[in-house]
Amino acid sequence: MESPLVITGSGPCHEGFLVIDSLFLEHSSGGARIGPDMMLDEVRDLAREMTLKYALSHLHRGGAEAGLRLAADLDPTRRRDALLGFGRQIGPVVRCGMYSSGMDMNCGFEELHAIYAGAGLPVGRPTDTSFYTALGLADAIRGCAEGLNLRAPVTLAIEGFGNFAAHPAGVLPADGFRVTAISRVRGAVSHPEGFGFDELQRQRAAHLDDLVHHLSGTSLPLEALLAHPVDILVPATRTGSITEEVASRIRARAIVPAANAPYRPGAIRLLGERGVLCLPGYLCNADGVFGSSLADNRVSLKAVKEISLTRYRPLIRTLVAMCPPRNPCPVTIVDAIATSEAELRARRAPQRPLRRRLWDRISRRFPPVFPRRAMLRLASEAFDAMNRDFRKETA
Repeated sequence: MESPLVITGSGPCHEGFLVIDSLFLEHSSGGARIGPDMMLDEVRDLAREMTLKYALSHLHRGGAEAGLRLAADLDPTRRRDALLGFGRQIGPVVRCGMYSSGMDMNCGFEELHAIYAGAGLPVGRPTDTSFYTALGLADAIRGCAEGLNLRAPVTLAIEGFGNFAAHPAGVLPADGFRVTAISRVRGAVSHPEGFGFDELQRQRAAHLDDLVHHLSGTSLPLEALLAHPVDILVPATRTGSITEEVASRIRARAIVPAANAPYRPGAIRLLGERGVLCLPGYLCNADGVFGSSLADNRVSLKAVKEISLTRYRPLIRTLVAMCPPRNPCPVTIVDAIATSEAELRARRAPQRPLRRRLWDRISRRFPPVFPRRAMLRLASEAFDAMNRDFRKETA
């Protein structure tokens, strides 16, 4: 693969990065995340994960990511000025369609609106990809549990119980799954009998990061959450939280990441030696790009849920069932498939084919049913291809 395109921009209150890891049909996509300690390496890793996610999912876009380092205590006016300034700096690649951004960590609709305003483009109400990602994550957890034949109730530990990770906990059946440990940035807490979802939501709404200090249970050091004895560990925070040192202490049967790029070098090998089954983050949260793409083409929420239930969950279950605990590792299998597809895409002509350009122009005039059917067909073909690839790699 060629080296990514890196665009940097700075101002009185910000340091920003845009990494375009790959282009497909002259386009790339990825979130914009904001943090006081945002570094270029993290943005690079996330852009690469987006390339692998889109290649694996056979979606027509390349992978990219934007990151913005902002002080946490900026007043609203200076914060908006920084977002506008970063938008102006990346404006040329946004306006030509080379990069489109979505919401990500600490970047909601208001922040995204300011970035696009700085780039000189209007933005409608974007699809909330985190909602569809969370729906898919719940099915990934259930598919993993089914593939491992775990007995109910399956216990979960969630690292980073925020807006994104909270939703799967609420849709998983209470009689089959039990959240016994959670963490926020200010600590962790465990409860062997499991936390009631209503209590978690109520306390999170009232106390945010102090949630863990208002729940019944046993307080834990923040670093102890990843080593908590559970069936499934769900990392849902920043990249690289699972280092080799952390991997040596993990006692979960399996890892189903909500976060992208959760593993540091060496961690996968060590976890495999210890019999911990590891799934890649960009597979476990891939239903977000499927779901949001379907929603953008006016596919109903009911239909999206049905696809996740009948195609996505069985895909995870099949992959897990085909992989013994130690070899082959699902991360190795999926990485090989996604990397191969990404390399094939990189060698294709960058020009959008004439028939594709004509279709893009004509389809805007079609009734909504036509693009909806086309997107449903593409999603079905993508799941068929992933099933074939998984079976071929594990044969």
